[in-house]
Amino acid sequence: MGRFLRTLPVDAAPAYEKQPLPLVGVFSSYNNSPDCSIYDSDFNLVSRANQTNAGNAWATSGEIWSDYTGWNYTNGQVSSSAAGTYWVKATPCYSVDGHQLLRLSANGGMAMRQPDQMGSFMANFGVVVGPEGYRQPMSLWFSGTTLRQYTRGGFAQLDQLTTGLATASAATWAGANTNMRSAVGYHWAAGLLVLIEARDASCNYRAHIWKHPSAKLSGKPGELNQFILEAKAGTNGASYQYVDFSWNANGSTSYTESQYRMRVIPTKSGKIALVRFVPSNCSHMAVLTPGAGNTGALDTNFTTVSCTTSYGIEQGSYYGMRHQITWDNQWVAAFAPYYYYGSGLSGHVVNTDDPTRYYRLSYSSSSCGVSILPIRASAFAYSFHENNADSSQGLNVGLMDFAGAGFQTTGVLANGGTVSLSTSRYWIDTGYTSTNYPCLMPVENWKI
Repeated sequence: MGRFLRTLPVDAAPAYEKQPLPLVGVFSSYNNSPDCSIYDSDFNLVSRANQTNAGNAWATSGEIWSDYTGWNYTNGQVSSSAAGTYWVKATPCYSVDGHQLLRLSANGGMAMRQPDQMGSFMANFGVVVGPEGYRQPMSLWFSGTTLRQYTRGGFAQLDQLTTGLATASAATWAGANTNMRSAVGYHWAAGLLVLIEARDASCNYRAHIWKHPSAKLSGKPGELNQFILEAKAGTNGASYQYVDFSWNANGSTSYTESQYRMRVIPTKSGKIALVRFVPSNCSHMAVLTPGAGNTGALDTNFTTVSCTTSYGIEQGSYYGMRHQITWDNQWVAAFAPYYYYGSGLSGHVVNTDDPTRYYRLSYSSSSCGVSILPIRASAFAYSFHENNADSSQGLNVGLMDFAGAGFQTTGVLANGGTVSLSTSRYWIDTGYTSTNYPCLMPVENWKI
């Protein structure tokens, strides 16, 4: 599928690159024998590479790969104790910004990340909602009073708000607490940038809402300054407001994860979805509706998704809530582990036009992680890695396709219903070695 530019209306300029439908990777590594298969959105094999045909074990000879030998093995399940052996399959490894440990290319090429550095960056990345077919070109990064753009899932800084968020020209900053991180979201079509500041340690917050009809965020120098400073000043049709609210529920003041992190999903309606992980309790969501001036209302009457003993950012940057988004940018999946550091899944899928349209995600495993990746135009593929590749059995994969109002192979879901993650309808071929548990993996480039 080729590449082309689609011209947006004048108030949505500049033009953006519409991406091909997503590719999906399958990764297998039995005792440092890596194998990668790449599939298209119809589960057709596109490419494959392994230790043999990649050329004399090139994939395992890299410096970082050698340092983290074992983290990317797939001949066992995720440990309950911490990041380490088999961590490549852990639930928090997966994000729209990439994978914590590995980078896969469309031709099957494999490269190890520096997981310590990548973990700390992923913990601060927020949500970017674009037009249809727009794969975000950058990662939006927020910590304390600093807002930046980085290369998508990478470490190269593209732009930074030079004034800092705590200056009067940028925001009406509460200023009492600077522990918040990753709680930022941007909606391209709505021209809406939202950032949540913690006012204290008791889950009292201030939402900063900048609107700009023409300035866009795509990773170019000076964009953040133009967007935020013009909105705060009320120039060029831009505007700014802040809304104070409280969200103390389900033991949220007991964990750094739920005190200071959440997925912020601005929507086309102007409402703002918030999804938060309360370790050892649940994942839950709320919807903030801004009103006139600096007023607003928070609706928390949405079903929670329970979890058991589990950990978030308070135990390290590897852990906590992550998110994925569909190709059409209509659905954001926000999810966290169900058990301990990286097993199972607890979360929500939220619509980016109307956040009161949502579904629940739950998989109560205590041994394996869950991978969720975009596929097709408006769907997620998922895998829970519990079957191994013995006896001619490949990786079992499920599908949740929202093009038909929540269609699954098991039927149509009611709003607020639970996606049956235990249901798989596909088998995908993988690298074979006895007692091997492969996993789905994001692919860096969707162009072949």
